[in-house]
Amino acid sequence: MERVIDFTLLIGLVLALTGCGESSAVPGSGGSAGSAGGGGTGGSAGHAGQGGNGGAPGTPALNPLDAVPRYAVVSSDFSSSSIGMLDQDFGIIDESWLNSGTTYPGLVATLSGDVVLPNRQAGDGTFAVVDRFFTDVVTRFYVPSGNLDGQARTHGELGSSGFSSNPQDFIFVNADSAWVPRYESNLDAAALPENRGDDLFEINPSDMSATGARIDLASLNTTATVATGNGPVEVDVFARPSRGLLFGSTIVVGLDRISASFDAAGAGMVAIVDLRDESVAGLELPGLKSCGHLVPVPGAPNKAVVGCIGFAQPYGDEVQVRATSGIVLLDVGNSGVVIERVWRLADHPGAAIAVNSVVAIDEARVVGVANGNFATSVDTLQMVNLGTGAQDLVYESNGSFVIGLSAYDPDSEMLYVPDATRNVVVGLAASEGGFAEVGSTALAPGLGLPPTQVYVLD
Repeated sequence: MERVIDFTLLIGLVLALTGCGESSAVPGSGGSAGSAGGGGTGGSAGHAGQGGNGGAPGTPALNPLDAVPRYAVVSSDFSSSSIGMLDQDFGIIDESWLNSGTTYPGLVATLSGDVVLPNRQAGDGTFAVVDRFFTDVVTRFYVPSGNLDGQARTHGELGSSGFSSNPQDFIFVNADSAWVPRYESNLDAAALPENRGDDLFEINPSDMSATGARIDLASLNTTATVATGNGPVEVDVFARPSRGLLFGSTIVVGLDRISASFDAAGAGMVAIVDLRDESVAGLELPGLKSCGHLVPVPGAPNKAVVGCIGFAQPYGDEVQVRATSGIVLLDVGNSGVVIERVWRLADHPGAAIAVNSVVAIDEARVVGVANGNFATSVDTLQMVNLGTGAQDLVYESNGSFVIGLSAYDPDSEMLYVPDATRNVVVGLAASEGGFAEVGSTALAPGLGLPPTQVYVLD
């Protein structure tokens, strides 16, 4: 857990030192970001009008793709990013369709080095990108035209406060509603609602504007004790919502539940939000901590997998990490959200700590990354059977912190693994209950940006 948090802090430091270039909006091509009025909500980037490539909706922005993509690959050095698009055979359509050097009218912020894609795309012919710490925007493009649909900031006007809402996902509900988990909590008690964070923040996809609605998750905050030189001190722990999924009228979001200084963590938990009345409940994941990574399960639309990466203070204490790490299978049904299976590291003392960047293969099998230590071990990708508890090696890298977020395609039964040391995405085919390497793909090697995330596009 600590390693992941350190990367988050590193990203923030890099962005704070280097900055992210912003292009000014051009009249008639989508407005610039609005300023919040007294007690109001900050305006979003203007919504693109009709027209563009081949009469497709949106404003011309990116080069049109020759085919509708099946996969997207994010490459990053945590300062700059690039997104490549690939077809159903993992053939390259455009190796760097969008990158940090891309500027065009209607864009209020260019791509930073801290970029993710939603757990699920909207499925309406658009492609959304979430730009996180200190950029704080969600951008949507039409595919395959490349036209800009719009861009929205995930907070209002901040002045010189230095607050970043740090959006984590874009949970599409319908044409008029999508919810963005905002990871950071604004410690300024006088902050306007649109600038508070630690919540779900609503955006209207039809015009990419902030609706002014938010669902506060502060009821899931807690406290924890930190050991200091002056004795134990109790500190506030914030919900810190991260990745989420929509199940009917219910959103389930993984929570990291970590203090402002990242020196304490609360019990593992997911937030359960009923959109019918915007009520919030928490489901505790006993014995686990830092459970923000929640992903869908192929072939099981009513289930989700949660990766809990654990917590240690001081940093690097493996005993503490093992005691609080694990993987959880949730079932979302008429009776609510229930824990169906739990795989705890504490129950498997000889197992690798493969709880990072977890990806579900099916209801029983999950793959996760066990990070190397830069000295005596390297990154490995392990498959965990949630039913039997067995763990098997799937792939081994040549470095530490180099295997990123993989993607599994249930249609082709292919697993695609980004490996920064080889600067390729490795293709693994299902074979006798496991996976075997069958090839690799390099994307825009001249950019010097290693692949870090792979996504199957809905």
